[in-house]
Amino acid sequence: MSNELRKKLHDLAELCENAPDPQTKAIIEAIRLQTAVLNERLFSIELQVGALTKRLENTTD
Repeated sequence: MSNELRKKLHDLAELCENAPDPQTKAIIEAIRLQTAVLNERLFSIELQVGALTKRLENTTD
């Protein structure tokens, strides 16, 4: 996870803690969780692309 994204997730967690009402808190928490899931999926894709790139480089040698 990038430091920038880590900071954004931390900021969202703080916003959630300081939300003025339960509905706002639920919305912010949902956004935070969706952002975390998206980051995990992007990281997985990045690993797969890296592995594919490495395999392609090895087959062209």
